[in-house]
Amino acid sequence: MPAPLISDVLPDFVEEVAYLLGQSGAAPIAGQLRALRIESICDCGDDSCSSFATADEVKVHRTIELDATEGHLIVDLDAADQICFIEVLARPDIKYLLEEYYPAPQPK
Repeated sequence: MPAPLISDVLPDFVEEVAYLLGQSGAAPIAGQLRALRIESICDCGDDSCSSFATADEVKVHRTIELDATEGHLIVDLDAADQICFIEVLARPDIKYLLEEYYPAPQPK
């Protein structure tokens, strides 16, 4: 069974990230969002973390920090400028929605 699309699990979040990418001058990258799947959620154990991987293998080449009005959002890109991970901190709304699909990760 394929991993769920971000746009199915977090439709409002997808629109927010797309808008913020456009505002940061990275509009072409925003086009990737609707086709991305949530491959796994972060297992760091931090209660404020709602980050997730969008690729089987996460190899970060560069990051784009977004100017979010709530929480902290960072989009991680691989060497081919494909989104591989989305860092989401201090966003309980996102954490709640993710936990509807995935059980809460156990701390390491």
